[in-house]
Amino acid sequence: MIDGAFVGLDVNKTGIMVSIRPTGEHWKTGIDDTGIIEATEKLTEIHPQLVVMEAQGGLELPVAGTLATAGVPFAMISPRSVREFAKAIGKMRPDRDQAGLLAYFAELVQPEVRILPTKIVEQLSALKTRRQEVVKMLALERSRLDCESLVVQKDIKNHVYFLERSVLGLTEEISRAVRSSCIWR
Repeated sequence: MIDGAFVGLDVNKTGIMVSIRPTGEHWKTGIDDTGIIEATEKLTEIHPQLVVMEAQGGLELPVAGTLATAGVPFAMISPRSVREFAKAIGKMRPDRDQAGLLAYFAELVQPEVRILPTKIVEQLSALKTRRQEVVKMLALERSRLDCESLVVQKDIKNHVYFLERSVLGLTEEISRAVRSSCIWR
């Protein structure tokens, strides 16, 4: 546990970059389910005062949903706020250490933490659990493609397609739940 820790999360296509103030600790994890869970578990152990991430391309939505269900206090901020903050402190290129900049923003500005209502947290938790179950089923079915006869492979391929669509649908439902919640406003 780090008392009074402020965390910046830079969520992008290459992964999740995490920066903690005042310790200066940095680490990077993947943007996949495993990486999101890993980052959330580490943040849960730290008990940060505030986690800040930028609301941008939608990649941050599963991260926000996972943090919310884990009870980690966080705030979503607009890219404009980040640019203006970077300009105000003399950082001309905020993208170089975006996570560090976001952690500094969290420490100085301390934006409002918006706590999700219990009903939404339960909904997100159920959606995440179901998504994880479907992902496991999908992995099992894909592994069966190599072993089964050609007659059975067609059915397995159809099931794989169905499961892939289901994962996409559940991911979209999680994103919709986060976007419609108070943390997004």
